[in-house]
Amino acid sequence: MSEEVEILDPLLELLVDQELLTSEQVQDITIEHQNTGKTVRRLVIDMEIMSEDQLLEIIAGYLGTYVINLPATDIAPDIIHSVPGNVARMYNIVPVEVGPNSIQLCTFEMMSPQVMDELMFVLTRDVTFVLSREEDLHNCLNQFYGDVTDVKDMLSTLESEIEEVGDSLLATGEDDDKGLEEAAESTPVIRFVNLVLYQAVNDRASDIHFEPFEKEFRIRYRVDGALYEMAPPARRLAGPIISRIKVMSGLNIAERRLPQDGRIQLSVAGRQVDLRVSTLPTQFGESTVLRVLDRSVVSLDLENLGMPDDIFNNLCDDIALPNGILIVTGPTGSGKTTTLYAGLRRINKVETKLLTAEEPVEYDIEGIIQVPINPAVGNTFANVLRAFLRQDPDIIMVGEIRDVETAQIAVQAALTGHLVFATLHTNDAAGAVTRLVDMGLEPFLVSSTLRTILGQRLVRTICEHCKTPYKPDREILERLKLSDADVGDRTFNYGAGCSNCNGTGYRGRRGLYEHLRVSNAIRQLINDRKPTLMIQQKAIQQGMRTLRQDGVRNVLDGYTTVEEIIRYT
Repeated sequence: MSEEVEILDPLLELLVDQELLTSEQVQDITIEHQNTGKTVRRLVIDMEIMSEDQLLEIIAGYLGTYVINLPATDIAPDIIHSVPGNVARMYNIVPVEVGPNSIQLCTFEMMSPQVMDELMFVLTRDVTFVLSREEDLHNCLNQFYGDVTDVKDMLSTLESEIEEVGDSLLATGEDDDKGLEEAAESTPVIRFVNLVLYQAVNDRASDIHFEPFEKEFRIRYRVDGALYEMAPPARRLAGPIISRIKVMSGLNIAERRLPQDGRIQLSVAGRQVDLRVSTLPTQFGESTVLRVLDRSVVSLDLENLGMPDDIFNNLCDDIALPNGILIVTGPTGSGKTTTLYAGLRRINKVETKLLTAEEPVEYDIEGIIQVPINPAVGNTFANVLRAFLRQDPDIIMVGEIRDVETAQIAVQAALTGHLVFATLHTNDAAGAVTRLVDMGLEPFLVSSTLRTILGQRLVRTICEHCKTPYKPDREILERLKLSDADVGDRTFNYGAGCSNCNGTGYRGRRGLYEHLRVSNAIRQLINDRKPTLMIQQKAIQQGMRTLRQDGVRNVLDGYTTVEEIIRYT
């Protein structure tokens, strides 16, 4: 057991070693930690296995330190200033005592050896720890370092620190590997990158883009599907900053001619976050994109995806089928993989063998065998699927059906008694049928194996803090094909913009869905090679709501705006 939990969390390993948890409690904590992203510490307290004070005493005993009453501790201003605000927030620490070459930090969690080493390097001092309650520490962070919104103001301070590193270190040529590595390991660059990551996670960004151009270096975040630009650092910092990211993700910083993929796992403000890193050589340096996989933000429960009740119930029936193909379709970034993960988690039982082929594996799920696709070594979707059929699976997930070979093996798996989940890039549910036939599959194979197609989109939801009602005019109603009777006494809403949503009027996203179940009538249309429009019309006759109709429902229920629905459907 300790070998399994060692990867997950050092605190869980400590509690297991001290025999403070039963095997059932360890299993419950492990599963919940993987599914929700909540820390082991938070789960132990929430499950009432022990109180926060008891847990602090156990951690203190292990670290050879003690617990303090932080609010009652008098901390001088010069001690507070010894740790920059962005570092304090990133690692959830408050300085308590400072010596000539040492510093004592207060935290509420168990620090891993890697984090301790990183703090010693960033603060250029020997580090020791004391512990306090979580709420007390957060209150002190806000009191001493201001509100979270001050993060943007820290960028200018950090930039001046980086300038002090000196031209000799930063003005390295693109081919000066040793110089770039030194610059990437310099304290200001580490602080700068940590701050960017902290701000991105804090703003719920799904992606972070580092983009070098001829005369500028842009850093942009994607939040709720829209890109926002950060205050850009100096162009000459592009090399050191991108090299720092490559060092963190274990990539080869000397290789700048080929694309590379890596992964970073780190704790940001007490949350375990996975970052998927992709570098792309461009004319003016390496464009680098980090996909933020924050389990505490993304729900992997089917109940929490915002589906209408009828679609939710139908999908629950579909994923319980013994065989056939279930396809989720939509453009890139529409949440297809999240929906499939949620479905897999719902049917992930001891008596069921689940295999997934993904490029790359986005979330690790306990009990599911997940295989990363790597075409460079011949691990294509088709090859992996062939191997799957020899692994005695019950359910197979294919990250994406891209070619006829993959599609044929998926059909073969469905015909031999397996349930196959897959994603496909089409504009709507009915378009998935035509796409499969256009790939080269025989219509009779499609009609006999395809069970369900779920089309989906993600739209931004209106910020609850600045939601403002208004009466729609006639033109808007006509665009949505609504009558006054359809609207009734309901008002439409928009976000006026506030500090909670960074002035955008939107906070968070929710799904729009259309559920097409392949009936006998639709099978006949597929066999007759009828066009997408006829298949869609038949599905609508049989009760399917289109994406636009589901969008209108979300507008009338006050979740999103007319502009979002028109833009995405």
